[in-house]
Amino acid sequence: MNRKAQTDIMTFVGIAISFFILAIFILYMTNQILTPFQAQINNISTDAGSNVEYVQDTMITFWDYVIAMAFLVNVLMLFIFAFLVDTNPIFVIFYLMVASFTLIFAHYAMTPVTTIFGMSTFSTEVGQLPITDFIVTWFDLILLAIIVLTGIITYSKFTNVGFQR
Repeated sequence: MNRKAQTDIMTFVGIAISFFILAIFILYMTNQILTPFQAQINNISTDAGSNVEYVQDTMITFWDYVIAMAFLVNVLMLFIFAFLVDTNPIFVIFYLMVASFTLIFAHYAMTPVTTIFGMSTFSTEVGQLPITDFIVTWFDLILLAIIVLTGIITYSKFTNVGFQR
């Protein structure tokens, strides 16, 4: 268990980027398969067509909430690790260096995601993921807020506990 919260921020960014890319491709495949199938089966039976549409809508909603919940769980884990920090001055300095490094390079790591979200090929899928689109759009600001909050928590632990060896 990492009790210092340094690598957790980088893990958070990696997991978030993976979920963003995975969601778009899974929804693209789902839409490519189910949309023509729904149109064809709707010619045979309208009940079957509406059931396929229900399955497709459920899949879309499921992925949007999975990404939002994974994002929330990662943020909560960052806060939990920040509360469990065993303070030492070197770890505070290391935390600031890693947080700065992550904040600087998270923008470049998100470039493929924003490129994929900006493609006209995936415009339907991006429109179907409003929560994920919000997180991708404001990712740098959200990451900055998380780093500031975990930094405040780490600092408060540092001033309340003092140095313990």
